[in-house]
Amino acid sequence: MKIYNTRLILAQSFLARILFLIFVLVACPLTGQVKQKKTLQQSDYHLWQTLQSDKISENGNWISYKLAYPNGQDTLFIKNTQTHKQYVFPRGTNGNFNAEESFACINPKKGLQMLTLKTGEIKTITGVTQYQYTKNKKYIITYSKTADPILEIKNTSGETLIKINNVQQYKIAPQENTVLFSADHNIGLISLNKKVQKTMIIENASAPFYNLIWRNNGNAVAFLQKGTDSPQNNLFFYQLNDNKLFKFEPENFSNFPADFTISPTVSTKLSISDDGQSVFFGIKKRESNEKAIDTTGVQVWNASDKLLYPQQEEIGQWEKVAKLALWKPFENKFKQITNNQLPKVILAGEQKFALTFNPAQYEPQYKQQGDRDLYLVNLTTGDSTRILTKHSGNKNHTVISPTGNFVTYFKDQKWWVYDIRKKAHFNCSANIHQPLLDQNFNAAGEVPPYGFLGWTKNDDSFLLYDRFDIWEVSPDGKKANRLTHGREKNIQFRVAKQFYDIVKTASYDGFYAFEIDLSNDLFLEANNDDESGYFIWNKTSGEKPMVFNTMRNNYLMKSEQGESYAFQQQHYDKPPSLWFKKDKNNKAKLIVQSNKQQEDFYWGNAEKIQYSNAKGIPLTGTLFYPANYKSSKKYPMIVKIYELKLYESNQYINPSLYDETGFNVTSYTSEGYFVLCPDIIYEIGNPGISATNCVVAATQCVIEKGIVQKDKIGLIGHSFGGYEVNFIITQTNLFATAVSSAGVADLTSWYLTMGWNTGTAEIWRFENQQWRMGKSLFEDKAAYNRNSPLEYVTNIQTPLLSWTGKEDRQVHWYQSIEFYLALRRLNKEHIMLVYPQEKHTIMNPKNQKNLSEHIKQWFDYYLQNHNAPSWVTTDLKSL
Repeated sequence: MKIYNTRLILAQSFLARILFLIFVLVACPLTGQVKQKKTLQQSDYHLWQTLQSDKISENGNWISYKLAYPNGQDTLFIKNTQTHKQYVFPRGTNGNFNAEESFACINPKKGLQMLTLKTGEIKTITGVTQYQYTKNKKYIITYSKTADPILEIKNTSGETLIKINNVQQYKIAPQENTVLFSADHNIGLISLNKKVQKTMIIENASAPFYNLIWRNNGNAVAFLQKGTDSPQNNLFFYQLNDNKLFKFEPENFSNFPADFTISPTVSTKLSISDDGQSVFFGIKKRESNEKAIDTTGVQVWNASDKLLYPQQEEIGQWEKVAKLALWKPFENKFKQITNNQLPKVILAGEQKFALTFNPAQYEPQYKQQGDRDLYLVNLTTGDSTRILTKHSGNKNHTVISPTGNFVTYFKDQKWWVYDIRKKAHFNCSANIHQPLLDQNFNAAGEVPPYGFLGWTKNDDSFLLYDRFDIWEVSPDGKKANRLTHGREKNIQFRVAKQFYDIVKTASYDGFYAFEIDLSNDLFLEANNDDESGYFIWNKTSGEKPMVFNTMRNNYLMKSEQGESYAFQQQHYDKPPSLWFKKDKNNKAKLIVQSNKQQEDFYWGNAEKIQYSNAKGIPLTGTLFYPANYKSSKKYPMIVKIYELKLYESNQYINPSLYDETGFNVTSYTSEGYFVLCPDIIYEIGNPGISATNCVVAATQCVIEKGIVQKDKIGLIGHSFGGYEVNFIITQTNLFATAVSSAGVADLTSWYLTMGWNTGTAEIWRFENQQWRMGKSLFEDKAAYNRNSPLEYVTNIQTPLLSWTGKEDRQVHWYQSIEFYLALRRLNKEHIMLVYPQEKHTIMNPKNQKNLSEHIKQWFDYYLQNHNAPSWVTTDLKSL
């Protein structure tokens, strides 16, 4: 009996093991195995979307973001950062939170959609095309831009409190407590304080009003009115606190120029001084008295003219250009600020002074922006003093302090100030013993500084950059304090632009600075060769990281109240995601992950490579690996070139056929290609030779890894990169094929070409910019020849595909034709695609797809042994 029981137990045990194995074999495909990935196909590209951060609510309880799709069916989402409750607005745009109470957006077909965050109720108001919540959170201003435009003031429930028909223009006060509007021939105000109330300024006038503007403190407005019985426009100034209306009467001022009228041009826009005492506006000669260049007759291009003929048509006739003037309504005074000799102006902070200059003063010259003398004008006395001679025309090299006490400028590799009160110049960076010139600016001509950040409170000091850090310097140059410690950490610190986009503002033809308060936190962008993120700086603790890692971190947002933050992260192989921090010390949590479908597909990865050029200078490139890479296999490779790090290894790239230059890294890595993006640095006078040296070195570095087919390597570049491709294939047969677009063929003819998009000769690009020749053609013709692709065109053995836009005014398509004709005459293997309606890049989606497909077919034929496409093997007049 015991033996029987033992045998029974053994039999039961054996049967159990068999059943277990059967279960495992059956169950494994469902639970144990990793999901099989797929190869990405063009038919899958539509699945990819682009994550766009939008807004964060007042206390950080809600976040809005958008997912944009290639088909244009973008979707706006609202998500609670704590509960993850979500609302969806298909095709929603212009989203805004009203504190933590509601959210609104515009649907192009439905109109305004208003969401009550607590209840989830959505109310739709049809016809609305524009809206704005007020700062006091009580009202919403809506505008319906229809045949009869309607302006309405509503409460946050959507109930209309006031409605005005036929509103041509409206302008909300900076404090958002009053609206200025023009309707029919009327102009008035709507108060948005405790009570919504309409007040008319002028009713039943003879003509409508336009160009509405506010004083910064919201206590005054100015506007223009089109003249009816005469060509003279009318200018008005209205002060709200005492309801006083002033009208500018030109005939009452003996110094108002004869035959002039008030001009509403953008270059002389209407504005009110900070103290409310002056109105700035444009005046211009009446058209009937202008002597324009006769464009129908013979053009006289005189080589001794200061300006080229096209420049004379555009900017050189200073008598045609509107002049800036000021009117003091309370004193009944008028003064013209600019004139034909000094036609351009920068208004100083608080508008007590102005800088005037003539950008054509030293013409002919061959810089992008010509040097000029700067004159300081006292707007009270009219006195004018030249304070700078032959100063840089770069707008960023001259910034006026917020109160207007100092003119900050960059000259002789140093930052200076001109003290207006002391009438003295001070070298403010004398105690900074680090280079202030941008050492990464590898070009000929004027090297820019790392940058100017802004002034602190009361013009006490100003902030500037070196390569790594932020410095605070005193205007007398005696003190220089380094605020950050980037040099020791090998981190470059810069202010986060989204928080400080108003540290300087346009002031007619230049900039003046806004105030930066160092008693508050500074939000800093931080970058080094491998990491990026954000730091928060304050006087007590210096800079502290909020997020800093090997991902690309960007689009930081902060709540208006409290310390809530949101930011995005991405890497080449990790789609963009949206993260949230309740405060700067809390751990970030994931809110949104885009493109989850990537997990279903094989995907490449990115690797940084190190190599050196012929002079031993170390360089970096990014090598993108094929999806589903196998080390036992060798792959074809495409080298994509321009200048420095065209693609960063931590930048995510959606696969797409819709690209302005027809090449998408992810699309190629998904189809079995390596893609290499190498750094290129340049020796002045040898742009083509330098590019060849760097690109060949980088390519050889990858070849030595033993992972690519050395006889299946392609080369591609656009614009300056197109020139580099054209030149490189004259110097080496390393590449099996190449694609060049909008590329220059001949340095001599390009040097002597008009830049029709700028009206200037292309000479400046060679002597002082990207082409890096540093000398004129006539000083060193040998250098131009030795870097010109056309000079060595007989050497080319590489099959070349080129493309150009027939309307390209940046690199004229004749350059592509020159290369095409040379290659045709020499019986070289070459095809050129011409897109008749396109310019420097391809903008029409249909043409983008067409170009992407042709480039892909070209590379597949030469690098992956695909069959030759019909357009390569047969005569075809139009693709």
